[in-house]
Amino acid sequence: MTPAETAELLGLCAAFDRRTTGRADVAAWATVLADLDFAAAKQAVTAHYAAETRWIMPADIRQAVLKQRADTAADYQGPGLTAEIPDADPDDVPAYLAAIRSQRTRAADGLKPRPLAALLAGAVRQLTAGNSPALEEDLSAVRRPGPLGIACPTCRAAIGRPCKTPDLEGRKQRERPPHAARKRTTTNDERHSA
Repeated sequence: MTPAETAELLGLCAAFDRRTTGRADVAAWATVLADLDFAAAKQAVTAHYAAETRWIMPADIRQAVLKQRADTAADYQGPGLTAEIPDADPDDVPAYLAAIRSQRTRAADGLKPRPLAALLAGAVRQLTAGNSPALEEDLSAVRRPGPLGIACPTCRAAIGRPCKTPDLEGRKQRERPPHAARKRTTTNDERHSA
């Protein structure tokens, strides 16, 4: 949180409890709350004054924000919830632990898990990076030219799979010609590779 955000937060507190604030207050609070997110701190102040009448202090804000982060991270993976696959090789222990820490930090921050497609794309890039020319030839032989050579950004059809009509009112999706966005992306990729 920046000093300007801290001043705004103190202004919010003053609106609730009519305290007077000055530069020294802002500096002291900014020192204690520097590592917290402004929106989370603002939410903590609002929740505090919704339940209590005593003045809020920086320690109250810290405790509320850290508790909220811990609760969010604890609920991230549990019964009925899907686990995010860490984007690291489990045999590479330091990288795997760093990926798990990053995953839990994202959960505590309230960010959504990375989509599986993004994780797999990273794994494929790692697998194909620095491969032998023979493997590169094999991969290029499998890749399709044209619009089916990429995933469709409109209907999310996979590489090599035809586009689908939208699912309207429970009707079954049907195959259709490639969407314009898929064709444009393919055309742009061909121009850049030429």
